[in-house]
Amino acid sequence: MASRPSRLVPRWFPLTGLLALAFVCASAFALFVSDARRPITASTGELRIWLLDVGQGDAIFIETPGHSQILVDGGPDDAVLVKLGELMPPTDRTLEGLVSTHPDADHVSGLVSVLDRYDVTTIFETGLTKDTKVARAYAEAVMSEAAERRAVKAGDRFSYDGVEFHVLWPDARYDGKGVSEPNRAGIVLLVRYGETSVLLTADTEAKEEASYGARAGDVDVLKAGHHGSRTSSSRPFLLSVTPEFAVISCGEDNRYGHPHEDVLARFADLGIRVFRTDQHGEILIRSGGGEPTVEPAPLPF
Repeated sequence: MASRPSRLVPRWFPLTGLLALAFVCASAFALFVSDARRPITASTGELRIWLLDVGQGDAIFIETPGHSQILVDGGPDDAVLVKLGELMPPTDRTLEGLVSTHPDADHVSGLVSVLDRYDVTTIFETGLTKDTKVARAYAEAVMSEAAERRAVKAGDRFSYDGVEFHVLWPDARYDGKGVSEPNRAGIVLLVRYGETSVLLTADTEAKEEASYGARAGDVDVLKAGHHGSRTSSSRPFLLSVTPEFAVISCGEDNRYGHPHEDVLARFADLGIRVFRTDQHGEILIRSGGGEPTVEPAPLPF
């Protein structure tokens, strides 16, 4: 009987090999995630804008090359707190800027908790009010915050670490007044860093787009208005601002049908690449001052 060949490889090798491979893959993924999430240092010269996946609402986190952190809206609930906890160091409880575009619940509900947990240096608003429970809670939270309050309108601008924020809309301050359609009075921001331009359009619609589109000029990235509603991102507007990318903040299977198929068709017809929070999770815009990159970068929670 022939002798059995000696076993040069132990029986347990396949299992340990698979475990080792899994460890290497997990480590590589962790490095990728940590690189996307690590705080920016001044030496990198990089701007990062996160479109946060907060469901059917808007929350945009901006970190400048010099560590300044600005939050634009807070989404419909406390989910934004979890997202900020992932993106900001545990000991950092300060936001240099907070922009409340308009007082609808899907934009300000989360801000109530943000104002409770974080210190805010400057709050940018239009002065618009709304007689709802959520809007009143937000107003009370703002009053209790020791922050500078700035009412802004078209033509105003502010900057952090070389990143410029140009207010393109609304065309008036409201000074504690209400309007019948708050969506149409929201703050529209053109964010510029070097050669990069990102247009954040809140919930504005075609009529407002016709007013501020020419002032925006060509942009690299468009945050689609009103979660991809049919009444926003009109074709004339898209032809005016010529974005390479469109990013859409909307909830999965939301009852409004956002983004509307007509809007998606307009983007496709004009060759505009689309990223959506309901499909991709968080979306990250990165720029060193030249051509930006846009990519899905979902957070663990």
